[in-house]
Amino acid sequence: MRKAWILASLAAMMIMGAPAVEAKTNETETSTPPYVDIAGHWAEKDIEKLYIAGAVGQMQDFRPDDPVTLGELITMFVKAKGIEPLKSAESSFADVPANSWLAPYANTAYELGIVHGQKKGNQIYLNPNQPVQREEMVSILVRSMGQSGAVNQVKWSTTVQALATYQDGNSVQQAYQRPLVYALENRLVSPYGDGTLKPQTLITRAEAATYASLHLLSPKAAKTASANQLANGTSFRERLTVQTTAYTYASDPTTLSYLEYPLRKGVVAVDPNVIPLGTHLYIEGYGYAVAADIGGAVKQRHVDLYLPTLQQAQSYGMKQGVNVYILD
Repeated sequence: MRKAWILASLAAMMIMGAPAVEAKTNETETSTPPYVDIAGHWAEKDIEKLYIAGAVGQMQDFRPDDPVTLGELITMFVKAKGIEPLKSAESSFADVPANSWLAPYANTAYELGIVHGQKKGNQIYLNPNQPVQREEMVSILVRSMGQSGAVNQVKWSTTVQALATYQDGNSVQQAYQRPLVYALENRLVSPYGDGTLKPQTLITRAEAATYASLHLLSPKAAKTASANQLANGTSFRERLTVQTTAYTYASDPTTLSYLEYPLRKGVVAVDPNVIPLGTHLYIEGYGYAVAADIGGAVKQRHVDLYLPTLQQAQSYGMKQGVNVYILD
């Protein structure tokens, strides 16, 4: 019966364009599904894994076939990575109240470069209740995996040629083209059963859970005893000791980082030969960050931190022996 269930599940995933995955025999089993509406669902096992890891909350219904909202998606992805959000008295987004349950996850995702929001005037909006289209989800997934530096290496000529092989490839919005091609080439996602990409199809909560389970679930979340953790419980892979300085472009708020991220606290410059671009970090005395920029003077174990004002950058000065924790 298990073999039949696996074959049926894989068939369903191919139809829906879910990520390719090999059948495993050592999956965590639960005697009772945590939600009353996932029994027999093709994503049941992945949802159970996230539940056991604490990446999805305790509720009676999971609503696997409902569209996932942006707020739900980034919360699920941050939790799956084993990242504990840092609380703040302020919100990074005008439409996310600072005292809401979402604010710590939204702020953390923003500092890690997982989401950028939309700037309107002097404010940034997340639109947390909007459903997420497939092309946007893929872009968020790749950034969540710390792979945006690798995406930046995908040539535009390669992107155009790859998308041309799909009958609806020309409907992918430009901002999502390279992330989607990278994800296809690295088998993070698959075309739908009819060979199309359907980039504007809404992603369901079950699909979001499957991607999180396959590509983001951390050793901590999987309850691996050897997992390294910060004092707040966040999982990390490696610790480096570096020199840190600070920079700002407060006089020109339109300036983008090397990876074309809008500059804000959390965007830091690194030597890509030491810390690959796109890598998620926790920096002692600074907080969560993403390696999204470079600099002519940033060499070897030197990290340059973005700060919002010139006064803050000048006051920061230069610090030696700072611990940087690589989260990916």
